[in-house]
Amino acid sequence: MVIQPTSDRVQAIRYQTGIWPDRFWTEADVPLTTISLEGFDSFAQALFVQQTVDLANWGETYAYRYDASTHTWGISLAVHKPLHIQVRPVSKTVRAFRYQTGPTPSGSWTEVDMSHSVLALDSFDSTQDRLFIQQSEDLLSWGDTYTYQHDSTKDAWGLMHTEKHEKKAIESLDMKLYGLYPVSKSSTYYSSVLGTGLKLNIALDQDDKLIAYGEVAYSRGPSKSDWTEAMQAVNISVGLGYRFGLSEKLQLAPELGYGVVLHLLKADFDGDGTEALETFLDQQVRFSLNLTYALTDTYTLIVAPLGVLFFEKGTIGSLLGIQTALRYTF
Repeated sequence: MVIQPTSDRVQAIRYQTGIWPDRFWTEADVPLTTISLEGFDSFAQALFVQQTVDLANWGETYAYRYDASTHTWGISLAVHKPLHIQVRPVSKTVRAFRYQTGPTPSGSWTEVDMSHSVLALDSFDSTQDRLFIQQSEDLLSWGDTYTYQHDSTKDAWGLMHTEKHEKKAIESLDMKLYGLYPVSKSSTYYSSVLGTGLKLNIALDQDDKLIAYGEVAYSRGPSKSDWTEAMQAVNISVGLGYRFGLSEKLQLAPELGYGVVLHLLKADFDGDGTEALETFLDQQVRFSLNLTYALTDTYTLIVAPLGVLFFEKGTIGSLLGIQTALRYTF
């Protein structure tokens, strides 16, 4: 077979035969472009050829097929062998990693369980593409970004740099709706309570598991007493929570908070028939068990049982119910 150089700058070629170009190459100078193939199986095998202009870097791999019926060779498209890389976890607790390729990590991530640690990249361009990898211990939060470059001359991967995971002052914002029903002594005054609130979450550790939060909420409900028509309140609290990963998208997070509740009552306390705005403060404790589902990397849906205790003049008011929220992660 006669190999035609792709340009007059080509100095040498190399070739091999087989089903796939995964064996040793045989090099030949360009003036000797006629190749003699012994034992070539035209039915199962192909001839793979590469060319070089500097005797150091080799170009694309071209696959040639021989048609025994016409005694002619035909060239197929250039062959791109998949590039393989094994991802090694940064610690024994890593459960998954995600990756993307390109000049910058601006595309979508592909998530992979750590048990499948060998990647095969079919369309990776070593001249301009990079491989970006992040790892996770809880399947929800992701660590530093590792950037890898492939050296085609050595067929080897190298770590270029590591982009540290940037911690934000505020990790996320929850927009909440909740409903509460009175129990025990509170049922004397309340029939039900509906409320809405905003909650700011601050991650206290690198893995975004231990959370501190601040919350402000407004609630209103019909009154059972004859001295006011509605029970209104502004709730302000701070607290702590801890997130447990259940699966790739599910998470369980118990939370406990402490704060104050400002009661706003338009009431006739003195019984003279004239209503006036009355306010008073109580201490409160709020507790919940949040079940979260990650809709995307940015938005999370939350459902949780909710309990509120407030302390007033030697007695304890108690409300139990449910809340739902949409979380926006910064």
